[in-house]
Amino acid sequence: MQKHSRLLISFNALAISAFCLFGFMTTFEPVSNAITFRIFYSILGIAATIISIRMMYLAIRNPSLN
Repeated sequence: MQKHSRLLISFNALAISAFCLFGFMTTFEPVSNAITFRIFYSILGIAATIISIRMMYLAIRNPSLN
């Protein structure tokens, strides 16, 4: 995978992570089933952050295969 592709995946994952952080914060307003949304946003946000960090690491450390 090329460096540009990894960076694009990383930035998209960062955007998803930011959306999940905002969604997690809004679940503290009075809504029904707030715990379900908190769990969903937490898992998705953590996964997106890990993917973003991993893709940035690979883009910086590993050269392109082409």
